[in-house]
Amino acid sequence: MSFAPPNDAKERIRQAIDIVDLAGGFMELRRQGRHYVAICPWHSDTRPSLQINPERQSWKCWVCDIGGDIFSFVMQREGIDFREAMEMLAERAGIELQAVPQAKIEPGSPQDKRTLYQCVAWAENQFHNYLLHDAGASAARQYLLDRGVSDTSIQAFRIGFAPDTWQWLCDQAKGTAFSPAVLAAAGLATKSERGSFFDFFRGRVMFPVRDVQDRPIAFGGRILPEIARQLETQGRSQGKYVNSTETRLYSKSDQLYALNVVRDVIRQQEPRQVVVVEGYTDVVMAHQAGLNNFVAVLGTALNERHIRLLRRFADTITLVLDGDDAGQTRTNQILELFIAAQIDLRILTLPQGLDPCDFVTQRGPDEFRQLLGQAPDALEHRVQTATAGIVDKHDTHSVTQALEQILATVAKAPRLQAGTADGVRLREQQIVTRLARTFTIPETELRARVTELRNRSVTGTRRSERRSHDSPLEVPLELNPYERELFELLIIDPILVPAAIERFAPEDLESQAAKQLLAVYMELEVAGEPLEFHRLLTEIENPALKHLIVELDEHSQQKTEHAEETSADRFHKLVARVCENNAARQRQKHIASLEDGKLNEQEGADLINQIIAEQRERQGVSSPTEG
Repeated sequence: MSFAPPNDAKERIRQAIDIVDLAGGFMELRRQGRHYVAICPWHSDTRPSLQINPERQSWKCWVCDIGGDIFSFVMQREGIDFREAMEMLAERAGIELQAVPQAKIEPGSPQDKRTLYQCVAWAENQFHNYLLHDAGASAARQYLLDRGVSDTSIQAFRIGFAPDTWQWLCDQAKGTAFSPAVLAAAGLATKSERGSFFDFFRGRVMFPVRDVQDRPIAFGGRILPEIARQLETQGRSQGKYVNSTETRLYSKSDQLYALNVVRDVIRQQEPRQVVVVEGYTDVVMAHQAGLNNFVAVLGTALNERHIRLLRRFADTITLVLDGDDAGQTRTNQILELFIAAQIDLRILTLPQGLDPCDFVTQRGPDEFRQLLGQAPDALEHRVQTATAGIVDKHDTHSVTQALEQILATVAKAPRLQAGTADGVRLREQQIVTRLARTFTIPETELRARVTELRNRSVTGTRRSERRSHDSPLEVPLELNPYERELFELLIIDPILVPAAIERFAPEDLESQAAKQLLAVYMELEVAGEPLEFHRLLTEIENPALKHLIVELDEHSQQKTEHAEETSADRFHKLVARVCENNAARQRQKHIASLEDGKLNEQEGADLINQIIAEQRERQGVSSPTEG
C-alpha cells in the first residue's frame, strides 16, 4: 500500500520504538558507558565499531561511516527505501498508517500490496508443487535433470513449472481470495481484448524472484525446448525467457535474482564480493557448486540502481559477460558505472562462448574462482576492448581514437551520481593518472581534454536543484567549516535556531546539504514543531542526510564537553566570521569589477567610495565631515 503519512506518524513511530530494542533484535549489544556497542554487520568487524546512543536514539558505525535513526537502520539492514522502512516499523509498533483519502485502497483489491504479496506467494507454491508432483511436469523435471539441477536446488530456489495451457493458474485461483484482476495486477494473468483473462506464463520452468526481505514478488519463466520447437513450427515462436511485467511489487531495475539468499552470505566473506550474471540457471548452478555469492539481473543490464543496492552488502562487484558477447556492446556504460560508483567494479569475460552455467558444469567451480581472481576492473577492461584491434601500438591515429572514446566516457560519467561528486572526482583523477601511464601522455593534457568534453556536453543544460528535503540527496554532503560549525551549534543548542533562521537564508549557504538542513529547520519553525535533534532526524527521510546529522551531533557533543565558551557566544562569533568572510568576497568582486574596465567613470568613482566607506566602517573610523 502506498502511504503519504503526516509527519506526526513518523514521530509516533519514533517514540514507540527504542533503537536499542530494535538493533538488539539483530545483533548482540554490549553496554559501554552511556552507549551500546556491537559488531557491525556491514563490514568485516573484529572490534565492536557500531555504536548506539540510547539517549539520542541514534546509531553510527565509525568504520563504515554510516549512521542515523531507527528508520535508516531498517533501510540499511533490509535494503529498502524510507516508505517501506516506515511501514515495517509502523507494523512493529502497532501503529496504523492512514492512507491519503483520495487514494484509499480496499483490502483484497488489485491495488492492495498486501494482497499482491500473498497472491505471488500462493502462485509460487502452485508452480512449485506442480513441478514436484504432477505428471504434466515430467518434461520439465527431465529438462532440469539434464541441466544438472539437483532436487536440493529445486527446493532451495522454489523452482516450479507453469503448464502449457491458457488458464491453468486462473482456474486454480477460483475459490481463493485472488480475483483475475488481482492475478493481472501481480503480473500472473493477462486480459484479452474480449475481457477474459488467461495465464501470463505457459509451458515454462518458473524461477521465483524474491526481494531482499525474502518475499516472492515476480517470476522468470524459461520455455521448455520441446514447447519452443512446437511453437516455431506453428509460426508462434517466443523468447527463451519471459520475465514478469512491472507491478506495484516489482521493478526489474531495482531487483536482483537471489540477492535475498546472497545478502547475508557475502557480509561474512572477506573480501565481500558479489558476482552478477545474466541467467537464473547460471545462479542456481553456481550456488549448487558452492559459488554462493552469485546473483542475476532480471532481463535488463546492470545499472546504477543495482549498484546502489549491492553497495549495501558488498565491496566488490564482478560482472560476468558471456563469452559470445565479449563485453563489446556495453563497455562505455560499464565504465560510466565504474567511475560514478564508490565500489570496485570488475569485468569477467568467459572464454569460448561459454555462459556461467556451462563453464561451472564443464570446468568446475575452482577454475571459475581463478578467473574471478584475475578479472580486471572496469577501466582496464575498457582499455583492453578499446585497443583490442590495434596491432601496432605506434599507430598514433588508432591509439588516439581509442583514448578519445575512453575520455568521452569519463567526461559523461559524473552525471550518473551527482550525490557522490567528491568520490567521482577522486575516481576520475585516479583514472586519468592510469590512462597517462598506459598511453604515455601527460596528465595535464588528459585533464584538459576531459574538461573540454564535459563543457561541451553540459552547454545549455543544467541539472535542476532538488528542493524537497525528503528526496534522494544528489549533492555532495561535505559542509564547509562555517556550515559545519553552524549546524553543530544548532543541533546541540536548538534555542539558537530562530536566530540562525533570522540571520541566514538557504541561498546564503554554499553546499546543497546545508541549504536543505536550514530549509528543514525553517519548516519546523514555521509549523511550530520542536527544533530538537530527534525531531530534525525524524523529519529527514534521506539516509545520507540522516547520517550527516548524527555525525554533526556526535562532534558537537565532543566539542561542548571541552568548550570554554557558551553555545551562544560561539554562535555570535561564527556570525561575525561569516559576515567578514562574505564582506571579503564582496570586496574581491568590487575589485574585479574595477580591474576589468567595464564600468564608466562615475560608476568606478562610486564603487571606490563604497569600498573606502566599508573599510572605514570595519576599522571604526568615522567618515570625514564636509565644511
